[in-house]
Amino acid sequence: MKKNKNNKKLKYTVAATLIAAAVFIIAFSRGLFGEELQRVFNPTEFFDTSVDFVKVTDVGQADSILIYSNGYSAVIDVGTKESAENILEDLDSAHISRIDALIVTHLHTDHAGALPELARRKTIDNLIIPELDYEAEATALVKTAKQTVTAKGGNAYTAIQGMNFKIGEFTVTVLAYYDDMLADNNKSVIVMAELDGIKFLFTGDAEAKTEKALIEDGLNIDCDVLKVGHHGSDTSSSKEFLDKATPEYAAISVGENNMYSHPSESVIDALEDRGTKILRTDTDGDITFYVENGKIRTKTEK
Repeated sequence: MKKNKNNKKLKYTVAATLIAAAVFIIAFSRGLFGEELQRVFNPTEFFDTSVDFVKVTDVGQADSILIYSNGYSAVIDVGTKESAENILEDLDSAHISRIDALIVTHLHTDHAGALPELARRKTIDNLIIPELDYEAEATALVKTAKQTVTAKGGNAYTAIQGMNFKIGEFTVTVLAYYDDMLADNNKSVIVMAELDGIKFLFTGDAEAKTEKALIEDGLNIDCDVLKVGHHGSDTSSSKEFLDKATPEYAAISVGENNMYSHPSESVIDALEDRGTKILRTDTDGDITFYVENGKIRTKTEK
C-alpha cells in the first residue's frame, strides 16, 4: 500500500511557562487517499490502518519500539547497527515508507546504532534526540543520521520536557529529560504514549536516580504497560518507582543468554510480587500490544 503523505507537515508550538518549561504540540494532517482507494490500487498489499499497537521488537540486547496508529508511526530507539534489517522488516510489513517521528532516548549504540541506516533507507519526518554530548559513544552516529534526515527535508529537534505530538490516535509526550544528569543512562528521554486511557511508559536505560527524580518532581508515571528500564537491570525498576508506575504488563527488551545476566532476578521478583504480567524478547520474541476498545490484547512472536 503506497501512501501519499507528501502533504503531511509537522506543526508545533512552544509555550514558555514561568519555570521556562517548553511544550511542543505537533499535529499531523490526514493523507489524501482514503482506505477504499488504497485497497483498489494495492489489493494484495492492503494493511489494516485501523489497528493501533505498540510493538517491542526483538533486537537482542538492545531496544527498539514501534508505535502505529491509523497509518502513522513513531519509533523509539533503533537498537544496534545489526538491528537495522529487523527494524526495516517490521516497518515494511506495516507498509511504513516514512516514519512520522523517531525518538532516540540516549546516546548509546544499543539504542541508536541502526539510526544512520534507517535514515538512509526511510524518510524520517521528525527526529527527536538528546542534547549531543561529544563524549557519548553514539554521538557520531546520531549526528550523521541528523544530517541525512535534514538533507531529505525532515526536521530535527532536541528533546524538551513537555514536548507532545499525535501519532494517529496516540498522544506521545516527552514526560521528562534530565540532561544535567552525569550518567548517559540517567539522561534517557522518558516517553509516555497514551490511547483511550491506556498508557505506555518508556524509560530507555534510566536508572534509580532518574526514577527518583520523576517521583520527586510529581510526574504521573502510572501506566498500563512499562518497557522495563535498562533491559531489566537491577540498577533500574526501584521499589518506589514500581509502586508509582503500577504496570499491568512489563516488556523487557533483552538478549538471550546475554553477558550481563539481564534481566535481574530481583526485578522479575519485584514485578511478579505486584502481579505484573511479564513479557521478554529473549523468550517471547517480538511483543505486540494492541489497543482495542480501551483494552489491551497481547501477541508474541514465539
